[in-house]
Amino acid sequence: MPITSTESIFQFDEGLIGFYDCKSFLLIEREEIAPFRWLQSTDRADIGFLVIDPSLVVTDYKTVIPSREWESLGLGNPEAGVVLVTCMVGAENAQSTGNLQAPILLNYQRRTGKQVILTETGLTSRHPLL
Repeated sequence: MPITSTESIFQFDEGLIGFYDCKSFLLIEREEIAPFRWLQSTDRADIGFLVIDPSLVVTDYKTVIPSREWESLGLGNPEAGVVLVTCMVGAENAQSTGNLQAPILLNYQRRTGKQVILTETGLTSRHPLL
């Protein structure tokens, strides 16, 4: 069975936290790493992130993101957008975490994105994935 892959380039006007020089990222989806995806900088080959849909970890995660953040991407309806969080994979599955405090928001129609920091949610930058 062939491995399927989809790739989409997104522009981040402000870059990502700590990587403000990286404005363009390729989102790679492949069956062999699902449910994860890979977010690769097209500006710097050494910058890439394993990402996951946080709703797989926290039910209704999108509801904690203020509507103004979606609106800044041109999305009046949050359901039209995609949210991802960066992951750290531990030596054992139970040690793997996701950064639920700094999600990445994507507008697929415009191919734009931004990373936001959620300060009043009680979510952490090292939330267990399991």
